[in-house]
Amino acid sequence: MLDADTIVIGSGAGGLAAALALARAGERVLVLERHTVPGGLCHSFRRGGFRFSPGIHYVGQLGPGGSLREIYEGLGVANDLTFYEMNPQGFEHYRIGDETFDLPAGVDAIVERFSRRFPRQARGIGGYFELLGLVNREMALIPETRGFLEFLTIPYRTRHMGLFGLCSLKTILRYYTSDPLLRTFLSIQCGDHGLPPSRIPFIMHAPVAGHYTNGACYPAGGGSSIPEAFIAGLQKRGGEIRLSTPVEKILIESRGDRRHAIGVRIEGGAELRASRVISNASPHVTYERLVGRENLSSRLKRKLDRTRYSIAAVVLFLATDLDLASMGMDSGNYWYAPHGDLELIYAGAQDPDTVNDPLPSIFFGITTIKDPGSFTKGLHTIEVVRFLTYEAFSAYAGFTFGNRPREYRALKEKISTAIMSSLERIIPGINNHVVFSELSTPLTNDHFVGSTCGACYGTEKTLGQIGPFSFRQFSEIEGLCLCGASTLGHGVAGATTSGLFLAASILGSRPSELLCAKDQKLRILSAASQ
Repeated sequence: MLDADTIVIGSGAGGLAAALALARAGERVLVLERHTVPGGLCHSFRRGGFRFSPGIHYVGQLGPGGSLREIYEGLGVANDLTFYEMNPQGFEHYRIGDETFDLPAGVDAIVERFSRRFPRQARGIGGYFELLGLVNREMALIPETRGFLEFLTIPYRTRHMGLFGLCSLKTILRYYTSDPLLRTFLSIQCGDHGLPPSRIPFIMHAPVAGHYTNGACYPAGGGSSIPEAFIAGLQKRGGEIRLSTPVEKILIESRGDRRHAIGVRIEGGAELRASRVISNASPHVTYERLVGRENLSSRLKRKLDRTRYSIAAVVLFLATDLDLASMGMDSGNYWYAPHGDLELIYAGAQDPDTVNDPLPSIFFGITTIKDPGSFTKGLHTIEVVRFLTYEAFSAYAGFTFGNRPREYRALKEKISTAIMSSLERIIPGINNHVVFSELSTPLTNDHFVGSTCGACYGTEKTLGQIGPFSFRQFSEIEGLCLCGASTLGHGVAGATTSGLFLAASILGSRPSELLCAKDQKLRILSAASQ
């Protein structure tokens, strides 16, 4: 007897989207989560009396007609979600050395502000954003394509994607612009995928930049409010989630020359059976740890061996008694780089020696301004991200969480001090007004959310690892599927979309056909008016 129609391993954005879509279609779904809280990198946690959300810094496409809004409303979770709109006049604040730029919401506003700042580049700026929109609209056609005529015409209907998508962002920017500072400003959101302009294909950068062209929002209640809404929807449809339930093995059965996933073994030895297993874990966790290399083809083993994972990061979680609002700080994100050579910055982030950099590039947001309801007792919380290679911490990977040596703690202290030096450039005086501070590392990421090498964005999104070269959602093992950041896309939007698309493929429908909930309306408030 089956324990479920589908077992989902991991409750990240992709796993929960697939689980809810399948449950809404009538399947019995069981989600198994190793952590004590759901959500993967969408979870929140409390330290020192403060709430932090390590993986959710902003979310786009939530306005009328926005793709993520349509998913939330169509899957029936929108009524359980509230978002705060970040500063529409500057939801991104860039500082490159002493040069600054505030990115507004809306394509027209963005083009106008860039053109005013760089008047000699106005034509190229308009052309760049026109291409960005064209490529994103064409990419959206592919998952909805059905029937012979639609497949026959898809190359023409996606011609801009075909012509420009495989070029690097650096190549595209050099074609449209000549000002180095403008190129840096247009590239700074590379931090949302972790690759420099020379290495990221435009087909991967375009959806990241396009996701935010109409501004961004932050979830009321922090990142965890998103998985909580999905779980509520899942349970309404008879689905189940079990926390603190690590999966030890995916059970494989041979049937002739084919292998089939028939369920899982959880910690403690109990076995659960299902017609299908969906893994929201990384490819290496899925195939090497849970399936076992002995059950893999030579081709898949070679693919795993050459797979590279995205950049890792440290995150400094802070609380301060400074009155940040009176200092002019707002709900926008802040990006800081000491100079404009992003190629050098990203190369340095992959070099363990840069752990000694006294003034690193950082990204941060003030969560108590983004989410005004979390501001209490006159104290603000800040989450500061710095990219830093996993190799800087690999010597301590063999130690269990909470029992790492003194040298590891000293390394964290050194990194924290450097981050604070950069933060001081944006928030003068903060070094003397910290009431709480804790640093997470790539090892923290691996421990709590089961990442591989602390990767922020799943697999590295270079040309040889995207599209037909990424990990397929339907594996070579019958009944075993994958979703999440290492399949179609990363971030909360990319992972959520991967889960929806997987469910649609399983059910033999278009993704849009699964977005059929009624009487749902996402609530968006202004962070500034609260």
